[in-house]
Amino acid sequence: MKQLHLKQRIQRPLVYMAMAATMAITSAISTPMRPTTAETQAVDWPQVQGNPQRTGFVAETLGTDFKVVWTRAFQPEKIYPQVQGIVHQGKVFVGTEMGNLYALDAATGAQAWKFAAGSPILASAAATDGKVFFAALDGSVYGVNVSSGAQAWKTKINARVGFSTSPVLADGKLMLGARNGVFYAFDPNSGAKLWEYKVGFPLLQTAAANNGKVYFGAMDMRVYALNTSNGTLAWKSNKNFQMAYKDYWPVVHQGKVLVRPMGWGELGPGNTTDAAQNAELAAYDADPGNASIKSLYIYDEANGNELPAVIHWDSNTMNGASAPPCVDKDGFLIMAAPATGEQYKTGWGKLNLATRKIVGMLEDGTGSGKGNRDENLAVTCTQNLVLTMHTQEYNAHFNGAFDQTTNKWTLIGAGRTNNRMSNNTQGGGANPASIANGIVYHISWHEIIARSTR
Repeated sequence: MKQLHLKQRIQRPLVYMAMAATMAITSAISTPMRPTTAETQAVDWPQVQGNPQRTGFVAETLGTDFKVVWTRAFQPEKIYPQVQGIVHQGKVFVGTEMGNLYALDAATGAQAWKFAAGSPILASAAATDGKVFFAALDGSVYGVNVSSGAQAWKTKINARVGFSTSPVLADGKLMLGARNGVFYAFDPNSGAKLWEYKVGFPLLQTAAANNGKVYFGAMDMRVYALNTSNGTLAWKSNKNFQMAYKDYWPVVHQGKVLVRPMGWGELGPGNTTDAAQNAELAAYDADPGNASIKSLYIYDEANGNELPAVIHWDSNTMNGASAPPCVDKDGFLIMAAPATGEQYKTGWGKLNLATRKIVGMLEDGTGSGKGNRDENLAVTCTQNLVLTMHTQEYNAHFNGAFDQTTNKWTLIGAGRTNNRMSNNTQGGGANPASIANGIVYHISWHEIIARSTR
């Protein structure tokens, strides 16, 4: 069965997708827990995927009349593909590969200020209480005043290897891993180092946090959980069978930590029928030691025990890790899944962690929501919509929004661009949409595009 999947992957045509997809959502077998208050936020988008759990869910109802209200280009500076626009106190923050952090008016795109760090910024910022934080490749971590752009503090570690991860804000700390194999916690007010934990292998994946622990994958192919209070090890996983933990982030939901390493592997049949999924799970449960089939690992948040695999596919990636899921309003995980009736195209499904299966496809019978498996796409969830965004909007796999109240897809046309400097990278990740006050922000072709939805 796996050989057939690989053959299909090699043979699939590189078709350009028309976004507009195939059947009504099926009902769930059992209802999972909805996102908790800690997993949601209302006005700002203060860190990657909106919260420390990285669920990508915002309890905001959006319209589907998407109109570009402003754009801002950053060529020749360039923006690394995984960088997401961070929104705090009426400003959007974006760092560039040439080492500048920009603050733009969230409503108009006008530049409020520019902070020159002088070293590449390869990940998203984070913001709280009037300060915005980011880390640079030279090993410096910064706190900058949101109102003025003045430096509040700067802390520098070993300059030989720096940071390519985004900070996580949780439990009164600013935490992130470095390429030198050390995970750090800083005081957001002063920049003072509070603790460090030496992993000994490069840390290239942004962390997630919940319930007094911070979680991340390391390049020794283990997942770590540290106590946020003092930096001691809570647990670490066995070594995983894949290539790398880089780009993206874990997702913490329903007492579980979900991580997607870079590497080939999937526990998924050629379709999402209940019979096909049951057969796939039965084969796995009979031989769970076959780790090569997985590109999604799930751990018990409390003790680190690895949990049985769920149905998943290695898809919507250009040779890097598959993008993590977002959590929808009902607590389902939105993940890439084979489009109904299509051999080579992918769509989007709703995974129930309790049953370990896809319990509904985001399809409306029009053919929308389908596309190529080898295109970088990432997802964000709102109270009513699932937003699927392509890292290069003018390429295949156009953007779209699925309305879970009407079960209809809406095409989101590509934003204005000067068509300079492609960023459809071979493994640099992709940025999901960030959302605040009815505006959707997305970065494509090194440009940030702001769209109104009402």
